Amino acid sequence: MSDNKPDNNWQPPNDYDIRAERAPWGRWILTALLIAAIVFGALWLMRSVIVPEKTPNKPIIELTQENPKDEPVQKSSDDEAWVRALEKDTLEGYREYLELFPEGKHKEQAWAEINTYDNKAWSFAEQRNTLSGYEDYLEAWPEGLHASKARERIAEIKARAEAIKKDAAERAARDAADWDKAAQENTIDSYGRYLTKQPRGKWVEEAQKRINQIKADQASSAAATADHQAWEAAMTANRVAAYEQYLNSFPKGGYVAQAIAAIEALKPAVGRTFSDCSACPTMVTLPSGNAQLGAGASETGARPNEKPGRPVTFSDMFAMSVTEITFAQWDACVSAGGCDARPSDNGWGRADRPVINVSWDDAQKYTSWLSNKSGFSYSLPSESQWEYGARAGDTGRLVGGSEAAICAFANGAGQESGLKWGNGNCTDPAADRTLPTGMLSANKFGLRDMIGNVSEWTLDCNTLNLRDAPTDGRADQRGSCNQRVARGGSWFSGVNDLRYSARLMQRRGDSNDFTGFRVIRKIAN
Repeated sequence: MSDNKPDNNWQPPNDYDIRAERAPWGRWILTALLIAAIVFGALWLMRSVIVPEKTPNKPIIELTQENPKDEPVQKSSDDEAWVRALEKDTLEGYREYLELFPEGKHKEQAWAEINTYDNKAWSFAEQRNTLSGYEDYLEAWPEGLHASKARERIAEIKARAEAIKKDAAERAARDAADWDKAAQENTIDSYGRYLTKQPRGKWVEEAQKRINQIKADQASSAAATADHQAWEAAMTANRVAAYEQYLNSFPKGGYVAQAIAAIEALKPAVGRTFSDCSACPTMVTLPSGNAQLGAGASETGARPNEKPGRPVTFSDMFAMSVTEITFAQWDACVSAGGCDARPSDNGWGRADRPVINVSWDDAQKYTSWLSNKSGFSYSLPSESQWEYGARAGDTGRLVGGSEAAICAFANGAGQESGLKWGNGNCTDPAADRTLPTGMLSANKFGLRDMIGNVSEWTLDCNTLNLRDAPTDGRADQRGSCNQRVARGGSWFSGVNDLRYSARLMQRRGDSNDFTGFRVIRKIAN
């Protein structure tokens, strides 16, 4: 070739082998496969020979060997089984080894591993320290290293539980006995003793509850007692101020309604009736006012000592007994020691009949006793008070206005008496004696028997006339005070002695069966 130009006609020689120019891929592949086989074989050998540190140091024996003709050929060797056990490293693995080789060369090591699991199980059971914990151990290790201890512990726990149960039963029995005793006594002290003896008893809460209830009941009872005592004191005093004090002290007391009613009853009120005690007479309040008292100048049948008539002013209200004082009321005074005379009833009967056969002095003893008993000022009425009450605003001569009308108001001598002065217009239920009080009609003030039945003692002394007599309702203390004035006539009286203004003079120490009395009481404004 010249000038470095290629020769387009060139051809390779005919004896040239083109395969000599190709890469040796086949040899390389074969070499790689050979190397992989060697590595795999080395790894398998290492897996079979190089084992964990628990692997025995002795060389691995032949995996197969000749057995006597009369023994079957074992499928795995002692060492192989041990290696498997070590690889599993479990309780089951070591037990499997011992099942295969109970007397194998590695049995001690196997038992050591098993005992390790046994000790761990026992340690866990001791940590739990319960009946179920030790029972679980025995269930897993019935022949374990600690089986006997486990049974001992189970026995101890059961014995302790039985002792606790027995002790609890005894404590419960003592608790119940102490509670029954406390409940039977049912006092604060008995429940307190129970709480002291049984601070954690079954009935501690109930005991405290009952103590609180008893204390509350005692406080309520004490309050009720104080309430009752205050009410009794108020009733004994029977004054507005006493009842008001009760209401202030016990605004929610058990007697509030009664106290209010008592205050209302004690307040001055015209026409109101009341009684200051069970043995006291029924009273009615009379109004204050003016009245023309005494006999008028032209009054038929009037006597000189009944004149002259004069105006009298009653500035203050006062109360008068609705009826004459009865034997029952008088006998109460005798029983209490306030009255010493026990007058005869003439066989007519006592009870509600007006007391008779009592003197002016006897009547004074009764009013003194009544004042002390009630706490109020009682007395006989003055002549002016008596006539004011009898008239009740009437300015005529006779109650009812006529001799016939008087029969409805007064028990006097009627036609049945046979007396020449008897009132022929009247026929009385009793001709010769008193009637029980209150049987006949009341006047406009609500007073009964002011006229007739019995004459009634007054405070006034005997005077020849009414000239210069008090005009303010007070008793006339002039004249002969050894004699006192009786007013109203009696069952024995004729019409002339049943006039409003009729006066009867009697010695203060005398008594008879046609004279009694009624009382008045001051009313505080």
